[in-house]
Amino acid sequence: MLNRWVEADELNFIEQHENADKELEKEILGQAYATRLLGAENDLTMHGGGNTSFKTNIVCKDGSEKRALYVKASGTPLSSFMPEHFVVMDLDFLEGLKSLSNFDDETMAREFKNHQLSNSNLLPSIESLMHAFIPARVVDHTHPAALLKIVNRIDGSELLKECFGDELAVIPYAKMGFDLAKAVFEASQKNVGCNGVVMRHHGLIVWGDDPRGVYERTIDIITKAEVFLPRKFVRSIAQPDVEISVDLSMQNYETIKPVMKNSLTHGTFTLLNQPDILELINSSDGKAIVCNPPLTPDYPMYARISLQWADGNINAMPVPAADTFPHAVVHPKIGVLCYGADGQSAKRTADFVHQALSIRRAIFETGGTYESLAEEFILDMQYRGYQQSKKV
Repeated sequence: MLNRWVEADELNFIEQHENADKELEKEILGQAYATRLLGAENDLTMHGGGNTSFKTNIVCKDGSEKRALYVKASGTPLSSFMPEHFVVMDLDFLEGLKSLSNFDDETMAREFKNHQLSNSNLLPSIESLMHAFIPARVVDHTHPAALLKIVNRIDGSELLKECFGDELAVIPYAKMGFDLAKAVFEASQKNVGCNGVVMRHHGLIVWGDDPRGVYERTIDIITKAEVFLPRKFVRSIAQPDVEISVDLSMQNYETIKPVMKNSLTHGTFTLLNQPDILELINSSDGKAIVCNPPLTPDYPMYARISLQWADGNINAMPVPAADTFPHAVVHPKIGVLCYGADGQSAKRTADFVHQALSIRRAIFETGGTYESLAEEFILDMQYRGYQQSKKV
């Protein structure tokens, strides 16, 4: 993965945004710059996913000094991140929550609001406690496709160990919020010397003392995974009996497009029909690879619990009801129709579906058996109120 850090660009970003408190602002703005670089990679974060933080001391209006956590606001895309998208929180209060045995969403949302150190209408990331519990100044959390290709399979933890040794700790999926924070903190304490934690069906957490160092460590980890996995290639998907070209899929799409549009009472759709998509869904292996639950907790909100497969007459394509949006329907002769309430949300659905199918194919072709997220967590994230704020 490309290291996008350019010192001249960082300095220019800082100069554009710094105010009179230059020493403090330079460090925080450096983390804001790093956040934008992480957001530039779709294979790291997409559409509000992922988050970053920075710990420092601030002087409050009453003259007192407080330990503060600057953490990304929930649902804010990293790609367009600005310094004002950090929510400033009382770090001493957050760290004190480590001793609790449970912390429900309603209480968390209320206490997060009550313990902000600056006026903001933004909601802090649901993963703020994870950032607070990790005893490091800088924390970056991403959802790297390269790592999900390794760990979202049976025996994925062992494969990650083969690639990284003791460099990364790996833990099972934990419910976002308090459970995740405790799990990551405990893993960081048990695996002294590790550079980060990988949570299966979720992503990567990396920490350190400075924004550039943590960003570059993240990029190095992803690059190592990208180099490692192709060496495990053992099989290709079966070649389609009938090849569906991009041109033919477009012809079929144009045939049904007017009928589909007229059948929709609300919303719109976009088409995924890139060569890799058409090759996969027309392979005899395709249906088994495609029709699986989502890869990460974000996916239920963008493509429901599974994709809908339709392989009959193209003129009888199913039309999802508006209350099931976002949604995706696969037809081998057309591609993947990705639905949303508007063009932007349909595009989001398409981005997540394309990445999901790429990950599932990579797991198959490297001899793995895909292992989905447990159903209890899928349904939890589908309807969990706090997490819905990420639907931007």
